[in-house]
Amino acid sequence: MTAISQPMKSEPRSSFIARLGARTSPATLWLIFCSLICGWFVVVPVGALFFTAFTEDTGFGPGPFSLSNFVEAYGHWSILKVYGNSLIFASGTAVLTFLMGGAVAFVVERTDAPGREVFHSLALISFALPGLLIAMAWTLTLSPNIGWFNQLYKDLTGSSQPLLNIYTMPGMIWALSSHYFPLAYLLLGPALRMLDVRMEEAATMSGSRSHQTLFRVTLPILRPAILSTILLLFVRGIESFEVPRLIGNPARINVFTTEVQRATSQSTPEFGVASALSMSLLGMCVLAVFFYRRATRNAEAYATITGKGYKPVPLELGRLRWPVTIAMSLMFALALGLPLLTLIWQSFFRNLATPFMAATSPFTFSNYSFVLHYPIFLEAVHTSVMLAAMAATAVISLTFIAAWVTQRAAPRGGWVLDALAFSPIAIPSVIIGASVLFAYLMLPIPAYNTIWILLIAYVTLYMPYGMRFATSGITQIHKELEEAAAVSGASVIQMFVKVLLPLLAPIIIAAWLYVFVLAVRELSASVFLVGPGTHVLGTISLTMWEEGGSYGAVCALGVIQITPLVAIVAGLRWFERRVSARFRGEGAQSEVA
Repeated sequence: MTAISQPMKSEPRSSFIARLGARTSPATLWLIFCSLICGWFVVVPVGALFFTAFTEDTGFGPGPFSLSNFVEAYGHWSILKVYGNSLIFASGTAVLTFLMGGAVAFVVERTDAPGREVFHSLALISFALPGLLIAMAWTLTLSPNIGWFNQLYKDLTGSSQPLLNIYTMPGMIWALSSHYFPLAYLLLGPALRMLDVRMEEAATMSGSRSHQTLFRVTLPILRPAILSTILLLFVRGIESFEVPRLIGNPARINVFTTEVQRATSQSTPEFGVASALSMSLLGMCVLAVFFYRRATRNAEAYATITGKGYKPVPLELGRLRWPVTIAMSLMFALALGLPLLTLIWQSFFRNLATPFMAATSPFTFSNYSFVLHYPIFLEAVHTSVMLAAMAATAVISLTFIAAWVTQRAAPRGGWVLDALAFSPIAIPSVIIGASVLFAYLMLPIPAYNTIWILLIAYVTLYMPYGMRFATSGITQIHKELEEAAAVSGASVIQMFVKVLLPLLAPIIIAAWLYVFVLAVRELSASVFLVGPGTHVLGTISLTMWEEGGSYGAVCALGVIQITPLVAIVAGLRWFERRVSARFRGEGAQSEVA
Protein backbone atom coordinates (compact mmCIF):
# COMPACT_ATOMS: atom_id res chain seq x y z
CA MET A 1 0.00 0.00 0.00
CA THR A 2 2.82 2.31 0.84
CA ALA A 3 4.57 1.54 -2.42
CA ILE A 4 1.44 2.45 -4.36
CA SER A 5 0.56 5.61 -2.43
CA GLN A 6 4.04 7.16 -2.66
CA PRO A 7 3.92 7.93 -6.42
CA MET A 8 0.40 9.28 -5.98
CA LYS A 9 1.71 11.81 -3.40
CA SER A 10 4.58 12.97 -5.65
CA GLU A 11 2.41 13.26 -8.74
CA PRO A 12 0.92 16.69 -7.89
CA ARG A 13 4.40 18.05 -7.20
CA SER A 14 5.76 16.68 -10.49
CA SER A 15 2.83 18.02 -12.43
CA PHE A 16 3.27 21.45 -10.82
CA ILE A 17 6.93 21.54 -11.81
CA ALA A 18 6.04 20.39 -15.32
CA ARG A 19 3.36 23.09 -15.67
CA LEU A 20 5.75 25.73 -14.30
CA GLY A 21 8.45 24.67 -16.78
CA ALA A 22 5.98 24.69 -19.65
CA ARG A 23 4.79 28.21 -18.79
CA THR A 24 8.29 29.61 -18.25
CA SER A 25 9.73 30.81 -21.53
CA PRO A 26 13.48 30.73 -22.28
CA ALA A 27 13.46 34.55 -22.17
CA THR A 28 12.12 34.47 -18.61
CA LEU A 29 14.75 31.92 -17.63
CA TRP A 30 17.48 34.16 -19.06
CA LEU A 31 16.01 37.12 -17.14
CA ILE A 32 15.95 35.15 -13.89
CA PHE A 33 19.48 33.82 -14.44
CA CYS A 34 21.00 37.26 -15.14
CA SER A 35 19.02 38.87 -12.31
CA LEU A 36 20.31 36.28 -9.84
CA ILE A 37 23.92 36.90 -10.87
CA CYS A 38 23.61 40.71 -10.75
CA GLY A 39 21.67 40.42 -7.51
CA TRP A 40 24.46 38.35 -5.98
CA PHE A 41 27.05 40.98 -6.86
CA VAL A 42 24.93 43.88 -5.57
CA VAL A 43 22.41 42.69 -2.97
CA VAL A 44 24.66 40.30 -1.01
CA PRO A 45 27.38 42.87 -0.16
CA VAL A 46 24.84 45.63 0.65
CA GLY A 47 22.86 43.15 2.76
CA ALA A 48 26.03 42.25 4.64
CA LEU A 49 26.69 45.94 5.20
CA PHE A 50 23.27 46.42 6.83
CA PHE A 51 23.59 43.20 8.83
CA THR A 52 27.01 44.21 10.18
CA ALA A 53 25.79 47.70 11.05
CA PHE A 54 22.87 46.46 13.17
CA THR A 55 24.63 43.63 15.01
CA GLU A 56 27.05 43.78 17.90
CA ASP A 57 30.73 43.63 16.94
CA THR A 58 32.10 40.92 19.25
CA GLY A 59 35.57 40.64 17.74
CA PHE A 60 34.77 37.07 16.70
CA GLY A 61 32.01 37.89 14.25
CA PRO A 62 28.55 39.46 14.35
CA GLY A 63 26.65 39.16 17.61
CA PRO A 64 23.04 39.91 18.54
CA PHE A 65 20.99 42.83 17.23
CA SER A 66 22.33 46.11 18.57
CA LEU A 67 22.50 49.84 17.89
CA SER A 68 25.84 50.20 19.64
CA ASN A 69 27.68 50.68 16.35
CA PHE A 70 25.62 53.77 15.57
CA VAL A 71 26.14 55.10 19.09
CA GLU A 72 29.89 54.65 18.69
CA ALA A 73 29.96 56.13 15.19
CA TYR A 74 27.62 59.09 15.72
CA GLY A 75 27.81 59.67 19.48
CA HIS A 76 30.50 62.36 19.28
CA TRP A 77 30.23 65.99 18.22
CA SER A 78 33.15 65.43 15.85
CA ILE A 79 30.79 63.59 13.48
CA LEU A 80 29.20 66.93 12.60
CA LYS A 81 32.57 68.13 11.36
CA VAL A 82 32.93 64.97 9.29
CA TYR A 83 29.50 65.62 7.76
CA GLY A 84 30.41 69.22 7.03
CA ASN A 85 33.80 68.37 5.54
CA SER A 86 32.32 65.66 3.33
CA LEU A 87 29.50 67.84 2.00
CA ILE A 88 31.73 70.88 1.43
CA PHE A 89 34.38 68.76 -0.28
CA ALA A 90 31.90 66.94 -2.54
CA SER A 91 29.85 70.05 -3.37
CA GLY A 92 32.88 72.24 -4.02
CA THR A 93 34.42 69.57 -6.22
CA ALA A 94 31.16 69.12 -8.16
CA VAL A 95 30.79 72.87 -8.81
CA LEU A 96 34.43 73.57 -9.78
CA THR A 97 34.69 70.41 -11.87
CA PHE A 98 31.42 71.23 -13.63
CA LEU A 99 32.59 74.75 -14.47
CA MET A 100 35.95 73.54 -15.81
CA GLY A 101 34.54 70.61 -17.75
CA GLY A 102 31.58 72.67 -18.98
CA ALA A 103 33.93 75.31 -20.36
CA VAL A 104 35.92 72.67 -22.26
CA ALA A 105 32.72 71.05 -23.55
CA PHE A 106 31.33 74.36 -24.78
CA VAL A 107 34.55 75.32 -26.56
CA VAL A 108 35.03 71.90 -28.17
CA GLU A 109 31.42 71.18 -29.15
CA ARG A 110 29.83 74.59 -29.79
CA THR A 111 32.55 76.90 -31.10
CA ASP A 112 35.02 77.16 -33.98
CA ALA A 113 38.03 77.70 -31.69
CA PRO A 114 41.30 76.24 -33.03
CA GLY A 115 42.67 73.14 -31.29
CA ARG A 116 39.37 71.54 -30.38
CA GLU A 117 40.56 68.08 -31.42
CA VAL A 118 43.66 68.51 -29.26
CA PHE A 119 41.57 69.46 -26.23
CA HIS A 120 39.38 66.42 -26.75
CA SER A 121 42.42 64.13 -26.90
CA LEU A 122 43.96 65.75 -23.81
CA ALA A 123 40.71 65.21 -21.90
CA LEU A 124 40.80 61.50 -22.74
CA ILE A 125 44.45 61.26 -21.67
CA SER A 126 43.64 63.02 -18.39
CA PHE A 127 40.97 60.45 -17.76
CA ALA A 128 43.59 57.67 -17.81
CA LEU A 129 45.66 59.17 -14.98
CA PRO A 130 45.11 57.52 -11.56
CA GLY A 131 43.79 59.92 -8.93
CA LEU A 132 46.40 58.77 -6.43
CA LEU A 133 49.24 59.94 -8.68
CA ILE A 134 47.56 63.30 -9.28
CA ALA A 135 47.24 63.81 -5.51
CA MET A 136 50.92 62.91 -5.07
CA ALA A 137 51.94 65.34 -7.81
CA TRP A 138 50.00 68.24 -6.27
CA THR A 139 51.53 67.46 -2.88
CA LEU A 140 55.03 67.59 -4.36
CA THR A 141 54.10 70.88 -6.04
CA LEU A 142 52.12 72.84 -3.44
CA SER A 143 53.07 71.35 -0.08
CA PRO A 144 54.21 74.16 2.27
CA ASN A 145 57.28 72.11 3.27
CA ILE A 146 58.35 70.01 0.28
CA GLY A 147 56.45 71.59 -2.62
CA TRP A 148 58.82 72.85 -5.29
CA PHE A 149 56.51 75.73 -6.28
CA ASN A 150 56.43 77.15 -2.74
CA GLN A 151 60.16 76.60 -2.38
CA LEU A 152 60.76 78.51 -5.59
CA TYR A 153 58.50 81.31 -4.34
CA LYS A 154 60.44 81.53 -1.06
CA ASP A 155 63.77 81.62 -2.87
CA LEU A 156 62.64 84.39 -5.23
CA THR A 157 60.87 86.58 -2.67
CA GLY A 158 62.74 85.81 0.54
CA SER A 159 59.45 85.01 2.25
CA SER A 160 59.25 82.39 4.99
CA GLN A 161 55.59 81.61 4.26
CA PRO A 162 54.34 79.50 1.33
CA LEU A 163 52.27 81.19 -1.36
CA LEU A 164 49.82 78.29 -1.72
CA ASN A 165 49.03 75.43 0.66
CA ILE A 166 47.59 72.19 -0.69
CA TYR A 167 46.72 71.02 2.85
CA THR A 168 43.48 73.01 2.98
CA MET A 169 39.89 72.41 1.89
CA PRO A 170 40.35 74.58 -1.27
CA GLY A 171 43.54 72.64 -1.98
CA MET A 172 41.67 69.33 -1.72
CA ILE A 173 38.88 70.61 -3.98
CA TRP A 174 41.38 71.81 -6.58
CA ALA A 175 43.39 68.57 -6.50
CA LEU A 176 40.28 66.47 -7.18
CA SER A 177 38.73 68.91 -9.68
CA SER A 178 41.91 69.01 -11.75
CA HIS A 179 41.58 65.24 -12.09
CA TYR A 180 37.81 65.00 -12.66
CA PHE A 181 37.11 67.90 -15.02
CA PRO A 182 37.70 65.69 -18.12
CA LEU A 183 34.88 63.47 -16.81
CA ALA A 184 32.56 66.50 -16.73
CA TYR A 185 33.58 67.28 -20.30
CA LEU A 186 32.87 63.73 -21.46
CA LEU A 187 29.42 63.85 -19.84
CA LEU A 188 28.42 67.32 -21.08
CA GLY A 189 30.01 67.08 -24.53
CA PRO A 190 27.39 64.85 -26.21
CA ALA A 191 24.52 66.99 -24.89
CA LEU A 192 26.08 70.18 -26.24
CA ARG A 193 26.96 68.44 -29.50
CA MET A 194 23.34 67.40 -30.11
CA LEU A 195 21.76 70.70 -29.00
CA ASP A 196 19.90 72.28 -31.91
CA VAL A 197 21.22 75.82 -32.19
CA ARG A 198 18.10 76.92 -34.09
CA MET A 199 16.17 77.16 -30.83
CA GLU A 200 18.64 79.73 -29.55
CA GLU A 201 18.46 81.54 -32.89
CA ALA A 202 14.66 81.62 -32.65
CA ALA A 203 14.90 83.18 -29.19
CA THR A 204 17.31 85.81 -30.50
CA MET A 205 15.03 86.59 -33.44
CA SER A 206 12.19 87.09 -30.95
CA GLY A 207 14.17 89.84 -29.23
CA SER A 208 15.68 87.81 -26.41
CA ARG A 209 19.06 88.96 -25.10
CA SER A 210 22.02 86.63 -24.68
CA HIS A 211 21.59 86.09 -20.93
CA GLN A 212 17.84 85.59 -21.38
CA THR A 213 18.44 82.97 -24.07
CA LEU A 214 20.98 81.24 -21.82
CA PHE A 215 18.66 80.97 -18.82
CA ARG A 216 15.35 80.46 -20.63
CA VAL A 217 16.33 78.24 -23.58
CA THR A 218 19.81 76.71 -23.39
CA LEU A 219 20.04 75.75 -19.72
CA PRO A 220 16.47 74.33 -19.48
CA ILE A 221 17.12 72.12 -22.52
CA LEU A 222 20.39 70.93 -21.00
CA ARG A 223 18.85 70.36 -17.57
CA PRO A 224 19.00 66.53 -17.64
CA ALA A 225 22.65 66.56 -18.74
CA ILE A 226 23.57 69.23 -16.19
CA LEU A 227 21.84 67.49 -13.30
CA SER A 228 23.22 64.06 -14.18
CA THR A 229 26.73 65.50 -14.47
CA ILE A 230 26.54 67.34 -11.14
CA LEU A 231 25.06 64.25 -9.52
CA LEU A 232 27.86 62.00 -10.74
CA LEU A 233 30.51 64.55 -9.76
CA PHE A 234 28.97 64.89 -6.30
CA VAL A 235 28.99 61.10 -5.85
CA ARG A 236 32.58 60.94 -7.08
CA GLY A 237 33.52 63.67 -4.60
CA ILE A 238 31.73 61.94 -1.70
CA GLU A 239 33.40 58.60 -2.49
CA SER A 240 36.85 60.03 -3.21
CA PHE A 241 39.54 58.36 -1.15
CA GLU A 242 42.91 59.29 -2.65
CA VAL A 243 42.78 63.06 -2.09
CA PRO A 244 41.34 62.84 1.47
CA ARG A 245 43.90 60.15 2.36
CA LEU A 246 46.99 61.95 1.02
CA ILE A 247 45.99 65.59 1.52
CA GLY A 248 43.11 65.58 4.00
CA ASN A 249 44.68 63.31 6.64
CA PRO A 250 47.83 65.43 7.19
CA ALA A 251 45.61 68.52 7.39
CA ARG A 252 43.20 66.75 9.80
CA ILE A 253 40.32 67.30 7.38
CA ASN A 254 38.40 64.09 7.99
CA VAL A 255 35.67 62.87 5.64
CA PHE A 256 33.55 59.73 5.65
CA THR A 257 35.76 57.69 3.32
CA THR A 258 38.84 58.08 5.49
CA GLU A 259 36.80 57.47 8.66
CA VAL A 260 35.42 54.21 7.24
CA GLN A 261 38.88 53.04 6.23
CA ARG A 262 40.34 54.07 9.59
CA ALA A 263 37.72 52.01 11.44
CA THR A 264 38.64 48.85 9.50
CA SER A 265 42.43 49.31 9.66
CA GLN A 266 42.84 49.62 13.43
CA SER A 267 44.67 46.99 15.44
CA THR A 268 41.21 45.75 16.45
CA PRO A 269 39.04 46.38 13.36
CA GLU A 270 35.63 47.90 14.08
CA PHE A 271 33.62 46.53 11.18
CA GLY A 272 30.29 47.45 12.76
CA VAL A 273 31.31 51.08 13.22
CA ALA A 274 32.60 51.19 9.64
CA SER A 275 29.25 49.84 8.43
CA ALA A 276 27.35 52.43 10.47
CA LEU A 277 29.48 55.23 9.01
CA SER A 278 28.94 53.82 5.52
CA MET A 279 25.18 54.31 5.96
CA SER A 280 25.65 58.08 5.77
CA LEU A 281 27.66 57.79 2.56
CA LEU A 282 25.09 55.49 1.03
CA GLY A 283 22.20 57.68 2.18
CA MET A 284 23.66 60.84 0.64
CA CYS A 285 24.27 59.12 -2.69
CA VAL A 286 20.80 57.53 -2.81
CA LEU A 287 19.21 60.88 -1.92
CA ALA A 288 21.13 62.58 -4.72
CA VAL A 289 19.93 59.95 -7.22
CA PHE A 290 16.34 60.39 -5.99
CA PHE A 291 16.38 64.14 -6.57
CA TYR A 292 17.93 63.66 -10.00
CA ARG A 293 15.23 61.20 -11.08
CA ARG A 294 12.57 63.54 -9.73
CA ALA A 295 13.96 66.54 -11.62
CA THR A 296 14.34 64.66 -14.94
CA ARG A 297 11.27 62.41 -14.85
CA ASN A 298 9.86 64.07 -18.02
CA ALA A 299 13.00 63.53 -20.12
CA GLU A 300 11.10 63.61 -23.43
CA ALA A 301 10.32 67.29 -22.82
CA TYR A 302 14.02 68.08 -23.37
CA ALA A 303 14.39 66.38 -26.77
CA THR A 304 15.54 68.74 -29.52
CA ILE A 305 16.40 66.32 -32.36
CA THR A 306 13.27 65.08 -34.04
CA GLY A 307 14.03 64.68 -37.73
CA LYS A 308 16.49 64.97 -40.62
CA GLY A 309 16.51 68.76 -40.51
CA TYR A 310 18.87 68.82 -37.54
CA LYS A 311 22.45 69.86 -38.16
CA PRO A 312 24.80 71.15 -35.45
CA VAL A 313 26.21 74.60 -36.24
CA PRO A 314 29.32 75.85 -34.36
CA LEU A 315 29.32 79.30 -32.83
CA GLU A 316 31.67 81.68 -34.66
CA LEU A 317 33.91 83.40 -32.10
CA GLY A 318 35.50 85.89 -34.48
CA ARG A 319 38.32 87.75 -32.76
CA LEU A 320 37.89 85.64 -29.64
CA ARG A 321 38.95 82.40 -31.36
CA TRP A 322 42.59 82.51 -30.34
CA PRO A 323 42.08 84.07 -26.87
CA VAL A 324 39.65 81.24 -26.07
CA THR A 325 42.13 78.65 -27.33
CA ILE A 326 44.91 80.20 -25.25
CA ALA A 327 42.69 80.19 -22.15
CA MET A 328 41.82 76.50 -22.64
CA SER A 329 45.50 75.69 -23.23
CA LEU A 330 46.47 77.39 -19.98
CA MET A 331 43.84 75.44 -18.07
CA PHE A 332 45.08 72.12 -19.46
CA ALA A 333 48.68 73.14 -18.82
CA LEU A 334 47.85 73.93 -15.20
CA ALA A 335 45.51 71.01 -14.44
CA LEU A 336 47.23 68.30 -16.50
CA GLY A 337 50.66 69.54 -17.53
CA LEU A 338 51.89 70.70 -14.12
CA PRO A 339 51.23 67.39 -12.28
CA LEU A 340 52.71 65.36 -15.14
CA LEU A 341 55.77 67.61 -15.26
CA THR A 342 56.25 67.18 -11.52
CA LEU A 343 56.00 63.39 -11.68
CA ILE A 344 58.27 63.00 -14.68
CA TRP A 345 60.91 65.47 -13.47
CA GLN A 346 61.05 64.11 -9.92
CA SER A 347 61.34 60.53 -11.23
CA PHE A 348 64.88 61.32 -12.46
CA PHE A 349 66.18 62.61 -9.09
CA ARG A 350 66.67 60.93 -5.73
CA ASN A 351 66.04 64.10 -3.72
CA LEU A 352 63.35 66.73 -4.18
CA ALA A 353 64.04 68.79 -7.30
CA THR A 354 62.51 71.90 -8.87
CA PRO A 355 61.78 71.53 -12.60
CA PHE A 356 64.35 73.17 -14.86
CA MET A 357 66.42 74.35 -11.87
CA ALA A 358 69.71 73.12 -10.44
CA ALA A 359 69.19 70.08 -8.18
CA THR A 360 71.11 68.86 -5.14
CA SER A 361 71.29 65.33 -6.57
CA PRO A 362 72.40 64.26 -10.08
CA PHE A 363 70.09 63.26 -12.91
CA THR A 364 69.71 59.47 -12.78
CA PHE A 365 67.69 56.47 -13.98
CA SER A 366 68.27 54.62 -10.72
CA ASN A 367 64.69 55.20 -9.57
CA TYR A 368 63.36 53.31 -12.58
CA SER A 369 65.92 50.54 -12.07
CA PHE A 370 64.90 50.24 -8.43
CA VAL A 371 61.19 50.02 -9.25
CA LEU A 372 61.61 47.56 -12.12
CA HIS A 373 63.64 45.23 -9.91
CA TYR A 374 61.38 45.61 -6.89
CA PRO A 375 59.80 42.15 -6.34
CA ILE A 376 56.53 43.42 -4.85
CA PHE A 377 56.12 45.82 -7.79
CA LEU A 378 56.40 43.03 -10.33
CA GLU A 379 53.84 40.97 -8.39
CA ALA A 380 51.52 44.00 -8.21
CA VAL A 381 51.80 44.55 -11.97
CA HIS A 382 50.93 40.91 -12.61
CA THR A 383 47.99 41.04 -10.18
CA SER A 384 46.66 44.37 -11.50
CA VAL A 385 46.82 43.38 -15.15
CA MET A 386 45.34 39.93 -14.55
CA LEU A 387 42.57 41.38 -12.34
CA ALA A 388 41.75 44.13 -14.82
CA ALA A 389 41.60 41.67 -17.72
CA MET A 390 39.38 39.24 -15.80
CA ALA A 391 37.13 42.04 -14.53
CA ALA A 392 36.74 43.55 -18.00
CA THR A 393 35.96 40.15 -19.52
CA ALA A 394 33.45 39.25 -16.80
CA VAL A 395 31.74 42.65 -16.89
CA ILE A 396 31.44 42.75 -20.67
CA SER A 397 30.22 39.14 -20.91
CA LEU A 398 27.61 39.59 -18.18
CA THR A 399 26.35 43.03 -19.18
CA PHE A 400 26.04 42.35 -22.91
CA ILE A 401 23.93 39.26 -22.19
CA ALA A 402 21.92 41.23 -19.62
CA ALA A 403 21.42 44.13 -22.05
CA TRP A 404 20.19 41.72 -24.75
CA VAL A 405 17.74 40.23 -22.26
CA THR A 406 16.39 43.65 -21.23
CA GLN A 407 16.19 44.99 -24.78
CA ARG A 408 15.13 41.90 -26.73
CA ALA A 409 14.24 38.77 -24.79
CA ALA A 410 12.22 40.15 -21.87
CA PRO A 411 11.61 43.89 -22.28
CA ARG A 412 8.63 43.89 -19.87
CA GLY A 413 10.51 42.68 -16.82
CA GLY A 414 13.90 43.80 -18.04
CA TRP A 415 13.78 47.00 -16.01
CA VAL A 416 14.46 44.95 -12.86
CA LEU A 417 17.66 43.55 -14.33
CA ASP A 418 18.67 46.94 -15.70
CA ALA A 419 18.11 48.57 -12.30
CA LEU A 420 20.15 45.87 -10.55
CA ALA A 421 23.07 46.17 -12.96
CA PHE A 422 23.08 49.98 -12.85
CA SER A 423 22.52 50.46 -9.10
CA PRO A 424 26.25 50.32 -8.08
CA ILE A 425 26.75 53.68 -9.83
CA ALA A 426 25.10 55.27 -6.76
CA ILE A 427 27.17 53.25 -4.26
CA PRO A 428 30.58 54.72 -3.40
CA SER A 429 33.49 52.44 -4.20
CA VAL A 430 34.63 52.64 -0.57
CA ILE A 431 31.30 51.14 0.51
CA ILE A 432 31.52 48.43 -2.14
CA GLY A 433 34.98 47.49 -0.91
CA ALA A 434 33.90 47.47 2.74
CA SER A 435 30.63 45.60 2.10
CA VAL A 436 32.33 42.93 -0.03
CA LEU A 437 34.83 42.48 2.81
CA PHE A 438 32.06 42.08 5.40
CA ALA A 439 30.07 39.70 3.19
CA TYR A 440 32.90 37.26 2.53
CA LEU A 441 34.09 37.32 6.11
CA MET A 442 30.66 35.90 7.05
CA LEU A 443 29.88 33.67 4.06
CA PRO A 444 31.39 30.16 3.95
CA ILE A 445 33.18 31.00 0.70
CA PRO A 446 37.02 31.05 0.83
CA ALA A 447 37.45 34.32 -1.06
CA TYR A 448 38.99 36.48 1.69
CA ASN A 449 42.69 37.27 1.18
CA THR A 450 42.55 35.99 -2.41
CA ILE A 451 42.42 37.61 -5.81
CA TRP A 452 38.80 36.50 -6.18
CA ILE A 453 37.45 38.92 -3.58
CA LEU A 454 39.05 41.77 -5.53
CA LEU A 455 37.50 40.45 -8.73
CA ILE A 456 34.05 40.37 -7.12
CA ALA A 457 34.43 44.00 -6.02
CA TYR A 458 35.66 45.10 -9.47
CA VAL A 459 32.78 43.39 -11.28
CA THR A 460 30.31 45.06 -8.90
CA LEU A 461 31.94 48.45 -9.39
CA TYR A 462 32.02 48.42 -13.18
CA MET A 463 28.76 46.67 -14.07
CA PRO A 464 26.99 50.04 -14.65
CA TYR A 465 29.58 51.11 -17.23
CA GLY A 466 29.40 47.83 -19.12
CA MET A 467 25.59 47.96 -19.04
CA ARG A 468 25.52 51.42 -20.58
CA PHE A 469 27.94 50.43 -23.36
CA ALA A 470 25.97 47.27 -24.09
CA THR A 471 22.54 48.91 -24.03
CA SER A 472 23.59 51.70 -26.38
CA GLY A 473 25.14 49.19 -28.78
CA ILE A 474 22.20 46.78 -28.89
CA THR A 475 19.64 49.55 -29.38
CA GLN A 476 21.49 50.58 -32.56
CA ILE A 477 20.98 47.11 -34.11
CA HIS A 478 17.55 46.49 -35.60
CA LYS A 479 15.71 43.46 -34.31
CA GLU A 480 15.05 42.28 -37.88
CA LEU A 481 18.58 40.88 -38.11
CA GLU A 482 18.02 38.61 -35.12
CA GLU A 483 14.58 37.59 -36.41
CA ALA A 484 16.08 36.68 -39.79
CA ALA A 485 18.68 34.51 -38.04
CA ALA A 486 15.95 32.78 -36.01
CA VAL A 487 13.86 32.13 -39.14
CA SER A 488 16.94 30.61 -40.78
CA GLY A 489 17.13 28.10 -37.96
CA ALA A 490 19.92 29.69 -35.88
CA SER A 491 19.94 29.05 -32.15
CA VAL A 492 20.37 31.84 -29.61
CA ILE A 493 24.07 31.06 -29.26
CA GLN A 494 24.57 31.01 -33.05
CA MET A 495 22.70 34.31 -33.35
CA PHE A 496 25.00 35.84 -30.73
CA VAL A 497 28.20 34.53 -32.31
CA LYS A 498 27.38 35.07 -35.99
CA VAL A 499 25.12 38.15 -35.94
CA LEU A 500 25.43 40.26 -32.81
CA LEU A 501 29.09 39.68 -31.98
CA PRO A 502 30.49 40.89 -35.35
CA LEU A 503 28.22 43.95 -35.32
CA LEU A 504 28.97 44.81 -31.69
CA ALA A 505 32.70 44.05 -31.89
CA PRO A 506 33.81 47.73 -31.96
CA ILE A 507 31.68 48.62 -28.95
CA ILE A 508 32.74 45.46 -27.09
CA ILE A 509 36.42 46.31 -27.63
CA ALA A 510 35.91 49.92 -26.51
CA ALA A 511 33.94 48.83 -23.44
CA TRP A 512 36.55 46.18 -22.53
CA LEU A 513 39.41 48.68 -22.75
CA TYR A 514 37.41 51.25 -20.77
CA VAL A 515 36.75 48.85 -17.90
CA PHE A 516 40.36 47.60 -18.08
CA VAL A 517 41.70 51.15 -17.59
CA LEU A 518 39.33 51.78 -14.67
CA ALA A 519 40.29 48.50 -13.00
CA VAL A 520 44.06 49.00 -13.34
CA ARG A 521 43.94 52.36 -11.56
CA GLU A 522 41.40 51.35 -8.85
CA LEU A 523 42.32 52.02 -5.21
CA SER A 524 39.31 52.96 -3.07
CA ALA A 525 37.81 49.45 -2.90
CA SER A 526 41.14 47.62 -3.18
CA VAL A 527 42.53 49.17 -0.01
CA PHE A 528 39.95 47.16 2.02
CA LEU A 529 40.50 43.86 0.23
CA VAL A 530 44.20 43.37 -0.56
CA GLY A 531 46.10 40.69 1.31
CA PRO A 532 49.77 39.79 1.71
CA GLY A 533 50.01 38.33 -1.80
CA THR A 534 47.32 40.31 -3.63
CA HIS A 535 48.62 43.88 -3.69
CA VAL A 536 47.75 45.95 -6.77
CA LEU A 537 49.51 48.96 -8.26
CA GLY A 538 47.37 51.48 -6.37
CA THR A 539 48.03 49.99 -2.94
CA ILE A 540 51.76 49.58 -3.67
CA SER A 541 52.00 53.25 -4.67
CA LEU A 542 50.13 54.31 -1.53
CA THR A 543 52.36 52.18 0.69
CA MET A 544 55.58 53.50 -0.85
CA TRP A 545 54.35 57.09 -0.45
CA GLU A 546 53.27 56.74 3.19
CA GLU A 547 56.43 54.88 4.21
CA GLY A 548 58.31 58.08 3.40
CA GLY A 549 60.91 56.54 1.15
CA SER A 550 62.34 58.06 -1.99
CA TYR A 551 59.89 60.43 -3.68
CA GLY A 552 61.80 59.81 -6.90
CA ALA A 553 61.06 56.08 -6.75
CA VAL A 554 57.35 56.75 -6.14
CA CYS A 555 57.24 59.13 -9.13
CA ALA A 556 59.06 56.60 -11.30
CA LEU A 557 56.46 54.02 -10.30
CA GLY A 558 53.76 56.51 -11.29
CA VAL A 559 55.31 57.22 -14.69
CA ILE A 560 55.63 53.48 -15.40
CA GLN A 561 51.99 53.03 -14.43
CA ILE A 562 50.74 55.96 -16.52
CA THR A 563 52.55 55.14 -19.77
CA PRO A 564 50.57 52.02 -20.83
CA LEU A 565 47.29 53.60 -19.68
CA VAL A 566 47.90 56.64 -21.88
CA ALA A 567 48.76 54.32 -24.78
CA ILE A 568 45.47 52.46 -24.31
CA VAL A 569 43.48 55.70 -24.21
CA ALA A 570 45.31 56.90 -27.33
CA GLY A 571 44.20 53.69 -29.01
CA LEU A 572 40.61 54.39 -27.93
CA ARG A 573 40.89 57.88 -29.40
CA TRP A 574 42.13 56.44 -32.71
CA PHE A 575 39.23 53.99 -32.70
CA GLU A 576 36.78 56.80 -31.91
CA ARG A 577 38.03 58.86 -34.86
CA ARG A 578 37.66 55.93 -37.24
CA VAL A 579 34.10 55.27 -36.11
CA SER A 580 33.20 58.98 -36.36
CA ALA A 581 34.69 59.17 -39.87
CA ARG A 582 32.71 56.11 -40.93
CA PHE A 583 29.43 57.54 -39.66
CA ARG A 584 30.14 60.90 -41.30
CA GLY A 585 30.80 59.07 -44.57
CA GLU A 586 27.56 57.12 -44.27
CA GLY A 587 25.68 60.33 -43.48
CA ALA A 588 27.11 62.08 -46.54
CA GLN A 589 26.16 59.14 -48.76
CA SER A 590 22.59 59.14 -47.43
CA GLU A 591 22.27 62.88 -48.10
CA VAL A 592 23.48 62.41 -51.68
CA ALA A 593 21.05 59.55 -52.18
